[in-house]
Order: sequence, then C-alpha cells, then structure tokens
Amino acid sequence: MKRRLVMAAAAAALVPRSGSAQSPASGAFPDRPVRFVVPYAPGGSTDTSSRIVADRLAQVLGQQIVVENKPGGGTIIGTEFVLRSKPDGYTVLLTPAALIANAAFGTKTPYDIDKDLMPVLGFVDLPMLLAASNSAPFATVAEMKAWAAAQPGRTISYASAGVGSLTHLWGEYVKARTGLPMEHVGYKGSAEALRDVMAGHVPLFSDVLVPTATAIRAGKVRGLAVAMKQRSELLPDVPTVGEAGLAGLEGTIPFGISVPAGTPDAVVAKLNAAFNEALADPATRAKLVELGFVPVGGKGPDYGEVIRSEVAKWRKVIKDSNIPPPG
Repeated sequence: MKRRLVMAAAAAALVPRSGSAQSPASGAFPDRPVRFVVPYAPGGSTDTSSRIVADRLAQVLGQQIVVENKPGGGTIIGTEFVLRSKPDGYTVLLTPAALIANAAFGTKTPYDIDKDLMPVLGFVDLPMLLAASNSAPFATVAEMKAWAAAQPGRTISYASAGVGSLTHLWGEYVKARTGLPMEHVGYKGSAEALRDVMAGHVPLFSDVLVPTATAIRAGKVRGLAVAMKQRSELLPDVPTVGEAGLAGLEGTIPFGISVPAGTPDAVVAKLNAAFNEALADPATRAKLVELGFVPVGGKGPDYGEVIRSEVAKWRKVIKDSNIPPPG
C-alpha cells in the first residue's frame, strides 16, 4: 500500500472560504484529512489523474487528501474497502470503469453497486478511438467501408487490449452497428496490441485515446475516428465518429467518484461541489487533457445513470456477441 499526502496551501487551511470547508473548530465537514482510494497500482495514468485532482481538491477543502492505492482483484479489493468503510465522507473511491464491466459480465463481487455505492459525480472519461496501421488498405472509415464492400467474404482483423476489455466490447459494438466484417484479435494489454498495429500485423485497432494518440501524432498509425461528440484536443485533425460516418457510436471508459451508501446528503453535496471546483480549474483540466482524459463533473444522479446505462449497453453487446469474461 502506498500513501501520499497532498497538502493544502497554508492559507487555505487557515482561512474559511465560501464553498470550502470551515475550520476544524466548527465541526463542519471535513475537519480532518480525507482518504482518496485509487483501486489501481501507483504510476499509471489513472493514478496520476487522481493525484492531479487531489492537489487542487486539498486547496478547495482546506484539508489533506490522502491518496491511497489499493490495487488487486481487478479493482474489487479497493472498491470493497471503500464501500465497507464508515459512510461519513472521509473515505472516497475513484470509481473504476471495471465496476461497469464486472456488472455487465455478471462477475461476482462482495458488494452490490445498486445498494452499497453512492455516486458523487463523474470524474473523467477516457474516449475510445479507431486507428489503422499505415499499411492498411484504407486511411478513413469511408475507405474501410468501401474496401469491405468490394471484398465480400474477407474480414478486417482488429486488435484490442484483451478479450472482455471495454475496448473489445466497443469494437464489437461498432461491428454490430455497422455490419463491418470485423474479427477480433485479443492482446495482453494495449501496448502489445499497438506494437503489432504499428508493425502492420493487424490493420485495425480499437483502443483508448492515450497512448495511441501519441502514435497517431508521430505518424506511426492513422487515426480513423475518436468516439466523441467533439474532436479531441489531443487529435484535432482526427474526425469524430459522427463526422466519420459512425454516428451514435460514441464510447468512453468512464471513471467516477463515489462514497459508501448512507453517507449524509450534506457531506455528499460538499464533496460534489469540491470535486466540481477542482475539475473546473484550468490548470488541473489542462493536465488531465494532456493525459488523454476528458474532465466530467456534474451531479451524483447523472453519474449513477451513466453506470446503469453503460452496464445495460455492454451487457447486451456481451450477450449478442457471445463474449467470454476476461480470463
């Protein structure tokens, strides 16, 4: 377990401000450090995004934010730890996208997300994208469709981070909605898949924005479409799925902020306001965008609806495409 104390500025810790916590003497939340549990190992982009926001959050709340990594069990260990904690707002979960995947696959977990989890807000989204190798016989979605139409009986192999990954599910979603003859090739992680796409071994890649955006900007692969309603700031020359002729196929890997069910409404509201303020900070937002994330924010019920709708969508894709759970 690795800890890091993110310290608020001294002035912020001593001077109450509108929209921030009051001094500990007042008894208002928070009057002691807040634990921010990240169910991933230290050093990855998700962990980094949490620490970036925690820096600003400490200033907003006027308290230390203890970022604590609790990886393992496909994020189940860290999630269970938070959802079994005292519902007082002092233990907060970076809610992983794996929570959605687990529910969609029917994976048994020691908690019930419908009963044990209180959504606070959406945190960041990690958009998906389609990329093609430089040796592929197409450089745009339109060309890919034309090639497929002219080559009846031939398939287009596409790589993903692995069987049952959300990028695999999105690839199957694209296949089902477009009728393209796509055939999945699963890898053990995005980096391994990207290497084979760059080498021309697989023509198509269903992945997330980073690190593939770096390869696209370097000219090592071609960006076909980003699964967003607006173009990515990292890839302004790559069309959205709507612009590319894949309307309605937007897809992201959503992360959120949650606390245990039973946390007082006033505490949830305070955390919601503080995280929204931190995510709206221009410097914080710029750092998140550079990592490939889209800051979200909003209200708890909105994030709760994202969880429900994403579980339902991917559950149908899993059933229709007969996808086995990740091994």
